[in-house]
Amino acid sequence: MNENLKKAFKKNGTVATKNLVIRHIPTRIEYTINQIVFKGGKPCIVAYRYYSKPGSEKKVFITIPDKDFKEYERI
Repeated sequence: MNENLKKAFKKNGTVATKNLVIRHIPTRIEYTINQIVFKGGKPCIVAYRYYSKPGSEKKVFITIPDKDFKEYERI
């Protein structure tokens, strides 16, 4: 099954939700969705991961535009 985040969005809304864990397919790095925003009518995902240092509570935030959704999968 070929599943990516592009399929997680519908034309009139979204089925991806806050706190959904996603994975960047090429690097296998996992992120948690913080919020979904719309820029120019297109969805963008703001997600985060914790720093790799054990015990660290610091977060790294990224913004994923809809053109890059195919590089991520839901977990």
